[in-house]
Amino acid sequence: MEVETLKRLWKNEYFQTAITIALIIIMVFGFYFGAQAALGTPYPALAVASGSMLPTLNIGDLIIVQKIDPAQINADPNGLTGDILVYKRGNELIVHRAVKIELRNEVYYITTRGDNSGADDPAWPSTSLVGKVIARIPYVGNLPLFLHSERNMYILFLIFLVILIILMLPFGSHGDETPKEEKQPIEEKPPIKIDLNLVLYILLSAIIVGFMIFNLWGSFTFWQPGATPPQATIRGVFSDLQFHEEFSSGVYLSQGFLTYKIDWKVNNGIRLGVPTFSWFQLSIIVLAIFNAWKLYNHFKAWKSRKRAENV
Repeated sequence: MEVETLKRLWKNEYFQTAITIALIIIMVFGFYFGAQAALGTPYPALAVASGSMLPTLNIGDLIIVQKIDPAQINADPNGLTGDILVYKRGNELIVHRAVKIELRNEVYYITTRGDNSGADDPAWPSTSLVGKVIARIPYVGNLPLFLHSERNMYILFLIFLVILIILMLPFGSHGDETPKEEKQPIEEKPPIKIDLNLVLYILLSAIIVGFMIFNLWGSFTFWQPGATPPQATIRGVFSDLQFHEEFSSGVYLSQGFLTYKIDWKVNNGIRLGVPTFSWFQLSIIVLAIFNAWKLYNHFKAWKSRKRAENV
């Protein structure tokens, strides 16, 4: 009896939706707390909210932060190759590059400076250190920035709730409620057949290719209430290169697997960039996997037809 009850419950659409939402929440929190343990800091991922580190870090970037021993910090007085650090200043988290470090009474004091700022921050103790920036992911930080406003969080939750209710509503009817009427026979034309799978394949491929192109040359500026100033720009790789050229006389692009890095020339040398997640490379991989999957399904269907013809 209990088994039958569980089976009926499992087939219930509302129950399945609730289970799906719960699993998503568990995965998100599991990933976040797992990242805290792996990177050794309570702030493993942070959104860049100001332009003090332009063009190295853009507003809306999600930066990945790792714990670092203060004795291992690399500080460069020229502001070129120093580590980019995150530290607490009151209730704020500041992301600037290390330019000086000194030991005072067995405590390290660190001086930092924003790449887009000419002034040094007041020296702060290593007890305020959160960690070192080891990578950045473009675009993703715009969501937590938007949610930084309590009002925006409520708006997003309301939109999510409305969408969820719409998806859970039963659409259509189980019976034909139209009264039957005698109709004159009408000569019917053969229906035009549309392969919906083909349409969906073309549509998804076009979206992936469009995303790929944007991540090379695209640029889009929009209002971002969680940033200072309240706007953000997302840029593709080559748009990011052009943006760096506004701050320097030369830029240098290097690429790795799913990453790229832009170093840029300033008056006194080459300033090092941050390894950046490449959405362009990910788009290529997704497109290749998607097409391989479609080809596999097409081949499997062709073999099934051949097998049926031979029976």
